[in-house]
Amino acid sequence: MTRIGRPWTPRGNGGVVVLLAGLALGAGWTVVAAVGKAAGAQSGDGPVPVADTPTRAKAADGSYISWREHIVDDLAVGGVALAGSDGLEMADLDRDGHLDIVSVHESDTTYDGVPDGHVRIAYGSDDPDVWDLYTLAEGEEAGAAEDVAIGDMNGDGYPDVVVACELSHLIYFENPGAKGRAERWKRVIPTATLDRGSYIRVFLADLDADGRPEVLAANKGGQNPPRGTTEKHPVSWFAVPDDPLDGDAWVEHELARVIVPINSQPFDLDGDGDLDVIGGSRMEQRIFWFENVTTDEIAFVEHRID
Repeated sequence: MTRIGRPWTPRGNGGVVVLLAGLALGAGWTVVAAVGKAAGAQSGDGPVPVADTPTRAKAADGSYISWREHIVDDLAVGGVALAGSDGLEMADLDRDGHLDIVSVHESDTTYDGVPDGHVRIAYGSDDPDVWDLYTLAEGEEAGAAEDVAIGDMNGDGYPDVVVACELSHLIYFENPGAKGRAERWKRVIPTATLDRGSYIRVFLADLDADGRPEVLAANKGGQNPPRGTTEKHPVSWFAVPDDPLDGDAWVEHELARVIVPINSQPFDLDGDGDLDVIGGSRMEQRIFWFENVTTDEIAFVEHRID
């Protein structure tokens, strides 16, 4: 192709989800900043933002690569005033052969402690510019939604959704199947997480290789922990019942308590075939990992990372 994508201005907390399509530019083109200046970028001293750096990326045929922005969801497109957009995951939710996007928007950009937020689904189609937009949750039940994980939690073959909310819980959404965009998804806030703190990350991982995922989450204690706090809060995994909608039956297992935990990411760090967990503490300024030593019961051993 011999077209360069139009420049764009990142929207920061403007609440957009974007899909970027690659463009291969002919060898005669000179690319100057395929993307506009990033919000907050400064002129003068300091490193040059990636967005202001001429691209040197090339395709296999030697042509330069640039990008064009495609808006998937924002106020103009979807009619919902999204803000504080924090994360997204993709999966074929209705098993129609197209990837769908689940995005979370904390909305509470003033950190006033009032729970508000949005969880949105953009159902995909044959045309990457055509999306069917759906609000999965909003308001208090999506209070300051920060992160999302997707996986089949009840064994019916359809991916379900778990969202971490800074105010102040995890929430599980059960996928109703092929008619998911026409039906309200059943949901539950597990009792073990209800008003328990501030959840900033959530992951699904099969920790014991039984074919069903557990839930991993870091609870930082409050939406905006005070500087100098010494309160410790857990990095945990949750055993999920056969019926995940039974919120009382979710069981929390604490891996450790640290000051403002910030992660609980599963990864086979030691290469032994099972999933370990990597975590960190913002206030203690350290990271650590939990070695999966599961035999009959799920078990971990903590290791420092120096």
